[in-house]
Amino acid sequence: MAFKKSDVPGEDIRLAMEMTAKRRKLIDETPATPLVYEYGVNRLAKALHPGFVKAVIADKTPSSADCVKISLKPAKGEEFPYFRAGQFVTLSCKAGDSFLSRPYSIISSPKEALAGKLEIMVQRKGIFSTFITDEAPVGTELWMGEPSGDFHHDSIRDRKHILAIAGGSGVTPFLSMMKAIREGSEDFRLTLIYGARTRAHIPFDPEGFKSEGVDTVIVLSDEEADGYRHGFITADLLKECIDDDTSVFMCGPDAMYRFVRGELQKLGFDQTLIRSERNSVGDREVDEIRVFKLIVHIRDAVYELDAPNNETLITALERAGIPAVVRCRNGSCGFCHSRVVSGEYFVDAVNDFRRSADKKFGYIHPCSTYAESDMEIDIPIMDL
Repeated sequence: MAFKKSDVPGEDIRLAMEMTAKRRKLIDETPATPLVYEYGVNRLAKALHPGFVKAVIADKTPSSADCVKISLKPAKGEEFPYFRAGQFVTLSCKAGDSFLSRPYSIISSPKEALAGKLEIMVQRKGIFSTFITDEAPVGTELWMGEPSGDFHHDSIRDRKHILAIAGGSGVTPFLSMMKAIREGSEDFRLTLIYGARTRAHIPFDPEGFKSEGVDTVIVLSDEEADGYRHGFITADLLKECIDDDTSVFMCGPDAMYRFVRGELQKLGFDQTLIRSERNSVGDREVDEIRVFKLIVHIRDAVYELDAPNNETLITALERAGIPAVVRCRNGSCGFCHSRVVSGEYFVDAVNDFRRSADKKFGYIHPCSTYAESDMEIDIPIMDL
């Protein structure tokens, strides 16, 4: 409804009053039909970023001497979201008096997950991993955070050939990548070098993952066997697998990262082409374990608990059974971003990924922060 300015004095006021009356008449004549609140773009956004979804343990299968493959299915009415091969999910549940969360890389390909099958590999190491492998029965319901992480192939950032180096359960993201290459949802070549102590410690079937564009090399440190390399992942072996179009991805223990980086340096390999998945922040070495009082605000709720100076604030929260938001557990994603009301704390520079504004105005990532005195913090609510 257009409004045309008049040159007659006072005419503009009359026309505006008429327009108001016409608008009121149109509103009164409009049927009281509810507006559409769900559009296609909203459904797509919800599918890609669902927050937390419920997943159920469908099956548990031993995959090596110390690893178990956990098969998950969506709970009734839920769907698994799309992800990039190499990403991880965070699983949460109540275990005894504690509310625990841990990130696990996905074995499944994106297409398998969209069909309702999502698998992870869990190594018997730590409270939650032992709980989910040995104690939680089939049918246990878990909260699953949406897929996260940037440990996946990026055609702009990474080269066409990925030399994947893994140890222990660190092979998990590469199994997803190999499946995605085979099914056609990823377009790059991958050579996997996997280090294990013996054949009994290999948590996957190397032959079962071979396909066009995928190759595997298994290195055994404590056993000699036909078809396997013996020793360690040295510069000589790496040189065999590197070409002019190679980026290196590593996933495994920190000791492996340090050793392999040194071997790549001997070859003069470009360090900017090396990417490694970050491990969870563990306990901190201290001269004396001291226990401080931690006051936690979650909206209107207030909790008071003990926080030892050798474990992260997230660990203290979990031990007290408080459901706190967490995702990567290494300080890099910022999902647990929280405000410090008072108190002193310690963050290792290696795991300090806070923005300069966060440091200036007193924000922390509890998953990589340790108490240095009595503290009071304000953390976001876990919206399950």
